[in-house]
Amino acid sequence: MPSMDKISAVIGTAGHIDHGKTSLVKALTGIDADRLAEEKRRGVTIDIGFAHFDFVGPRGPVRAAIVDVPGHERFIRNMLAGTTGVDMALFVVAADDGVMPQTREHLDIIHLLGVRRGIFVITKSDLADPSRLDSVRAEVSALIKNTTLAGSPIVAASVATGSGIKELKRLIIDTLVREERGINGYFRLPVDRSFAVKGFGTVVTGTVASGQVKKGEEVLCYPGGYAIKIRGIQSLYLDRETISSGERAALNISGVGHKEIMRGAVLISPELKPFIDSASGGGPWHVDCFFEFLSASPVLSRSSLKVHHLTDESLATVRFFGRKEAVKGERVMGRLTLKRPLLMLKGDRFILRDPSVNRTIGGGVVYLPYLSKGLMPGAGKVKGTGASEDDGVEETLQRLLDGNIGCEISSATLMLNLGKAGFLKAVSDSKTFGTLGAYAVDLNRAQEVKRLVLETVAAYHSKNPTEAGIKEDALYKAVEGAAKGRSKNNAPILKEIVEAMVFEKSLKRDSGRLAVSSHRTISAGADQKVEEAILKLFAVGFSAPVVEEIRALPFPRPDVDKMIAYLQRQGVIVKLKEGTFISKNNLEAAKAGLTEHIKASGSIKASEFRDILGCGRKLAIEVLEYFDKERVTLRKGDIRILR
Repeated sequence: MPSMDKISAVIGTAGHIDHGKTSLVKALTGIDADRLAEEKRRGVTIDIGFAHFDFVGPRGPVRAAIVDVPGHERFIRNMLAGTTGVDMALFVVAADDGVMPQTREHLDIIHLLGVRRGIFVITKSDLADPSRLDSVRAEVSALIKNTTLAGSPIVAASVATGSGIKELKRLIIDTLVREERGINGYFRLPVDRSFAVKGFGTVVTGTVASGQVKKGEEVLCYPGGYAIKIRGIQSLYLDRETISSGERAALNISGVGHKEIMRGAVLISPELKPFIDSASGGGPWHVDCFFEFLSASPVLSRSSLKVHHLTDESLATVRFFGRKEAVKGERVMGRLTLKRPLLMLKGDRFILRDPSVNRTIGGGVVYLPYLSKGLMPGAGKVKGTGASEDDGVEETLQRLLDGNIGCEISSATLMLNLGKAGFLKAVSDSKTFGTLGAYAVDLNRAQEVKRLVLETVAAYHSKNPTEAGIKEDALYKAVEGAAKGRSKNNAPILKEIVEAMVFEKSLKRDSGRLAVSSHRTISAGADQKVEEAILKLFAVGFSAPVVEEIRALPFPRPDVDKMIAYLQRQGVIVKLKEGTFISKNNLEAAKAGLTEHIKASGSIKASEFRDILGCGRKLAIEVLEYFDKERVTLRKGDIRILR
């Protein structure tokens, strides 16, 4: 066959057991989708089977996938795995039986998964007269009236006689020829089969749920986090270099054995690794969703249900926001608390079954999966109205932040199921949100925090006028305390805000402390008296008082030590060595005399420097050693030269 047009379409069968799904697939494709020996022996489909449908479209030959699912209620789990990624339902209803229990449950599942294209085939039409066929048509038409498949074509066909098969093929072709899915999103391939091929190794198959992957790229396995390399790609037996959303894929992989990766695993883009890390942390996994229930009896909040998502499943507790129950046909918002994490992204659909009665009772759409409990608003705070499946970045961020200053951009992009570029574009267009370093922030909340920071720093200056500013840790603690009850997990963002304020020069750093830019330290009252007494000690000739001498002044020692530190920060005095201080004026005069002498003579001795300063030899040497340490001079034996 010539090269195939690429088409991102998967046809899924549906219908009650023994209504002829597998036989119809064989009549359409020539392929027997029953691959297990037990299926052939019993004549009953047990697991999902696969075939492909070749036809000529407007651009040439096309090959589309068909996934055949079991119809028996005992194998509903396999049926649910097979419906992952289905674009069109090929729904069978036998002419002799008409609508049966699994007809209804399969339709519920197709409806809840949002499949909007379907064809209903009345099989075994050779066993019924025209009036019976009309009756079944009417029954099917009434059944699908309020579902996503309402108005779908209904055709009669017989595998035994071939009647209606040609018409059905043309109808499938007309339904499939459409615009293709986009390839945006993070790559995810939910595994439905895993096996080994001699000479090749592990092969996994599935329908690509989102994104795209290329041959030779590395992906990860969820859960577990194994690094996996894509060695080869086939789609419906055709070799491919890339595979995209909506296409069936068989991937030859390395890095994991076929017994280590089973149905339910998902091959994912490395960008989704934080979900692996979060899942490996243990504990429940929380997902906010929109629910739709089809059961006749109300579903109570906090019910324990089974969630089927992609090819995996988990028990979960369902909690509704602002209500105690949900009734049939009502769309409600709530939270899933999963016992075992599932890789659910915003926009994903899922099915809910009641394990106590083994029946499908509803489903839903993911609104927000939480990467950590710290990012999750309390269920009591979340309003059950106002949110929409179509909410954009701004509306969803508003709910996510729940009064917080912001959250990491990397976490937000994953939870909102957006690429970083798309997220940043949406935020840049917003008047409510912005970016600050690695964070997305609520601009009003960030402005409020800036005001709180300035008020806190100013209050500290008022109480401590002699200090350069407040210690950073003390500032963060004070601001977080003032914001208590309105925010959480904001410490890293608070630091980013402070850094921005320093950059904008509304704050300044001074000696490891933070101050408002206009702050100038002062001393007054008792502090002023201590300052004056200390400065008198430094005003007596060329001297370098020691700390014991300063502490001998008639003031409380804490006040004296506080003033020594203050005068150092102000640059009025300088620590010459441990326990010894000198005034800045004397030090600058000493440096000027030293420099002038060395420039004139080429070098200086300690005795010469002593004479210049008019002090004792010990102090002269201490000052020279200070200048050595400050790299003003270089000692060579008994002399110093300028560096």
